[in-house]
Amino acid sequence: MSQEIQVLVALDREVDRGLIEALVSRGPRLRVLDYLELDGPAASGLGAGEALVVVVADYSEQARDFVVAANRQHPLRPILLVCPSGGGNNNYLGEAFNNGVDDIIALPDDQGGLDPSVSMQLGFAVEKALMRKRGSAAPKPESVRNVVCVLGLKGGSGKTLTSVNLGVALAEAGRSVALMDLDLQFGDLALAMGLTPVRTIYDLVRSGGSLDAGKLEDFLMEHPSGVRALLAPVRPEQAAMITVAFLSEVQRLLAEMFEFVVIDTPPSFSPEVISTIDHSTDALVVAMRDTLALKNTKLGLETLERMEFDRGRLKVLLNRANTNVGIERDDILAILGRDVDIFVPSHRDVARSINQGMPIASQRGSEAATAFHALAQLYIDASEARSRQASPSEQGESPRGHEHEPARAPRQPRQSLFRRARGSA
Repeated sequence: MSQEIQVLVALDREVDRGLIEALVSRGPRLRVLDYLELDGPAASGLGAGEALVVVVADYSEQARDFVVAANRQHPLRPILLVCPSGGGNNNYLGEAFNNGVDDIIALPDDQGGLDPSVSMQLGFAVEKALMRKRGSAAPKPESVRNVVCVLGLKGGSGKTLTSVNLGVALAEAGRSVALMDLDLQFGDLALAMGLTPVRTIYDLVRSGGSLDAGKLEDFLMEHPSGVRALLAPVRPEQAAMITVAFLSEVQRLLAEMFEFVVIDTPPSFSPEVISTIDHSTDALVVAMRDTLALKNTKLGLETLERMEFDRGRLKVLLNRANTNVGIERDDILAILGRDVDIFVPSHRDVARSINQGMPIASQRGSEAATAFHALAQLYIDASEARSRQASPSEQGESPRGHEHEPARAPRQPRQSLFRRARGSA
């Protein structure tokens, strides 16, 4: 890494700011955007910067809360902890890493150090952490990503019904599938699947620490079909803790963990829905055979067009398609400006399946189940076609040279970075 790295430095009150400024400035590739106090304005540690360096005399509760909040708001920004070896309690290493710290620069207990080698060690640690984060965030080739954003622009259109049954149909076709409930205030995915929301995305946010595939796996509920589901919070007010950046990171990880990700959304173009559309490979718009639903669907399609979403990856599903309400297929085509891809008929068994938490796609012989399996096959065929079109170079990774830690500079007399010895009065 040859370019300058912009860092944000957070200090507790026991740290000598002047010496820290000298320590960081000696790193030839580090440029400090700002210095701030841990107990300053809450938003300070959530600002800009490619990396966050937290310097503390003790890994206290205040430091922990700061790290957790900063990591939650910027999950892809590495956090480096600088503190004396021992850090104030015997378990601070494991706790710090669990809270989201990517690397720790441990300083001698008695002399925190202006040793030039410490500056070099800090710069090297920042570079390594940044490369790890950027490497883990590298997107998969489009050919192997299948993220389907299910949109229903009118309440009651059947988007949750569609999401659940598409997921189950894909699973029954032998694919690994994750469902995500993005209706954070009033999501019904758990109810439609007959799942008890023992763990939800709210619990995932509250767990703190860094987010990776192993951790995310623990918060996915399993359906008998094999589908794994990340459920919405059980109370509407819990949605306030979940940020768009956090949702984007969750969706990225799910796309790496599963062959197909199906995301059920609220009936609006909220910020989290817009972000999800931007990161999805496919969009499925659910409509019904009534004037208001078709009007909203038309507006939704126009919005997707303004967002320059690929028309080739956009499908329209008509729910309750056999309902006789005086609107014919030609009328639908005229209103929407395009034809419908999948027709799901209305039947009392569909409503019963939702009430019982047993997806209709599992009930072979039903016309609705046949329609959902046909929809799943459309996505499977499209995924396989994209994989065939991908060149071998798109699937590979470029080799990276070995990383070598820089040689240590001659040792110089050291000054303490901390105002007093830890534990002293």
